Amino acid sequence: MPSSLTSWLAPAAVARLVLLLNHVVASEPQASARLRPHAGSAIDLRFLGNPLPALPALPLLAALLPSDLTPPPVRLRITPAGLVELVEPAEAATATPEGSPLPPGAPAGGLILTVRLDDPLSMLKQGLRGERPEVQIEGDAALAEVASWLMKNLRWDLEDDVARWLGHTPAELLRQLGAQVRQALQRFKPR
Repeated sequence: MPSSLTSWLAPAAVARLVLLLNHVVASEPQASARLRPHAGSAIDLRFLGNPLPALPALPLLAALLPSDLTPPPVRLRITPAGLVELVEPAEAATATPEGSPLPPGAPAGGLILTVRLDDPLSMLKQGLRGERPEVQIEGDAALAEVASWLMKNLRWDLEDDVARWLGHTPAELLRQLGAQVRQALQRFKPR
């Protein structure tokens, strides 16, 4: 059951993350402008490592969860509008021409972004400090430069989005609460 649940939830989660990514890119005109010249190029996201630590002390929980929670690879295509769209797996399998200098399954003229997920707690702490996780980038140099710029400069302005829906005062209260939670998590040290 857990593996079928994981296989059902992963595509839904990826689709929502692509929507969020497009929302963030669209909110920064310079980001869309940098992506437009690369319309049609593909970006493969690959994940290495299992984000689920070994759970010897909790055998019941370990039995309920799948043994490997590594997300499946994802292929995105840059649209003429400077946004990204999710490429369906069947389409992605036929999208790479033979003789490509990139590894098998890599997009020609595109990128492969590889993220290591071995230590989710460290990644969470990095994210709370505003740091990006280490990402290995391979492929087209010009598109790699754009991807690096996007990872360094794009941030989701959650407070602005909340202010649009609820007003500025609730957004400020939520920002303060978020800052307190972030500080508490940064001080947290597992035994």
